[in-house]
Amino acid sequence: MSAPSAHDVCIIGGGVTGAGIARDLSLRGLSVLLLEKGDWGAGTTGGSSWMIHGGPRYLEFDWDTTRLSTQDAGYIVGIARHMVYRVLFIIPVLPDDKNNIERMETAMEVYDRFQPLKKAHPHVRLTAEEALQAEPGLSSEVIGAVTMEEWGVDPHRLVFANVQDAMAHGTRALNHTRVVGLLRDGGKVIGVRYHGPDGVTTEARARVVVNAAGPWVPEISRMAGADVQLRPAKGIHIVYPHRISNFSISAESIDGRDLLMVSHAGFTLLGTTDDDFYGDLDSVDVLEDEVDYLLQAFERIFPSIRAYRPARTTTGVRPTLFKWRRYEDELSRKYEVIDHAATGADGFVTIAGGKLSMYRLMAEQTSDVVCRKLGHQAPCITATTPLPGNESELEPAAELGRRCGIPVLAAMRLQTRHGSNAGAVLQERRSGRMICRCEPITEAELVHATRYEQVRSLADAFRRVGLAAGPCAGAACVIRAAGVIGNELGWSAAQRVDAAREFVRGAWLGRAPILTHSGWAQEEMASGALRGLRN
Repeated sequence: MSAPSAHDVCIIGGGVTGAGIARDLSLRGLSVLLLEKGDWGAGTTGGSSWMIHGGPRYLEFDWDTTRLSTQDAGYIVGIARHMVYRVLFIIPVLPDDKNNIERMETAMEVYDRFQPLKKAHPHVRLTAEEALQAEPGLSSEVIGAVTMEEWGVDPHRLVFANVQDAMAHGTRALNHTRVVGLLRDGGKVIGVRYHGPDGVTTEARARVVVNAAGPWVPEISRMAGADVQLRPAKGIHIVYPHRISNFSISAESIDGRDLLMVSHAGFTLLGTTDDDFYGDLDSVDVLEDEVDYLLQAFERIFPSIRAYRPARTTTGVRPTLFKWRRYEDELSRKYEVIDHAATGADGFVTIAGGKLSMYRLMAEQTSDVVCRKLGHQAPCITATTPLPGNESELEPAAELGRRCGIPVLAAMRLQTRHGSNAGAVLQERRSGRMICRCEPITEAELVHATRYEQVRSLADAFRRVGLAAGPCAGAACVIRAAGVIGNELGWSAAQRVDAAREFVRGAWLGRAPILTHSGWAQEEMASGALRGLRN
């Protein structure tokens, strides 16, 4: 066993909330250890709809969440301007919808009161003709529509930007590191015991341990003898490797739930389901009937949806606060910061519930509790302190591309991930060589991610730089990427093949539920390109 280290605070969980807490506390001058059992943002955060939004549907039963969410979204837009982008929705109304056009406009008028908080524009009401002109793919039965504006963001990059800034201010951040127990002195929690990626068991002392493990919060709480109840909710998305509509679209499912088809910069997310989940949090499968549930809903409002070939599915489990006798879709997205000193586990703090668009506020309030326990007086500055890459104006993408010899689209993608640091990333080596063209990634960026962003596998590279996220689904780039990463990490030829095989097998789990006849044909082509990796 390695010798124990000592810190002011140890944070368990490297999703967006845990990363946000680490950044907040390190900016306040505390020494922090951040531990994540998988990769940064690989759990609930990465399974989101890639949006920071206020959630107009919460206006029916949870105004406070809408207000706090839009307010914090505004702060996030300010500190991460290089990685956010506007997402414009059309919310169409059909003759038999539960909400007619007048009611929808009233709801949007109420939501407009919150829009200035997140620097978004107010809604616009559209006639049926205007809606069909703006979005020809809509059903001809549309009788009108309203618009709504939200913000899109790559959640994986948002998490790592927080981790990166925390490390720049002294945080020790370890991914692929699983906490296996808590250190106790009587009832008081005084640290953690964890397994690193090399399998070595290590202990770390901390004056306060923060449980920010998302849906795994109850599991970590039990280690401290505490009982925190959640009502985990599973959600899935169908991912298309391109935009299939001009605008993002809201739809109503067969049971009345609100669903979204979100048109992001180069792909489309269709989701999400919202169902109570009682299974293994480390093995969440997408079921074919969940896919059919989503397609059925959108076929009603966007009739050609089945003509488009999806690339994969994603899944995540929301750490929703426990509530009895509420429909899953109506559960509050509120959060709770719990100091367990009152129940005999002093030194142990839990943050449970919440949503992506309030992560900074959740981190601030958790950090406030930690600082009070430590008697440490320092203000929160995360609402105004830019995240890495947002410190200065961006160079025009076309100019960056010409200067570095890469396509303009690759330069644009690079800037959304690294902002004003994009040029420095390309200084690594072989900056002009492309790993993949359908989801443009330069070899230099992949080298940078391996050297400085804790990429240890091809799946890590998928989250950090979008490897295999494009239409080729890895067929054109996974072997080449394994060579680049393997060269940095000292992998043998056999290890490079094993890494590619592991990635292909993992990706298959996300693709199998959505394969149609043409999809299986695509799989045959991919199998030929990657012959031998699956067996």
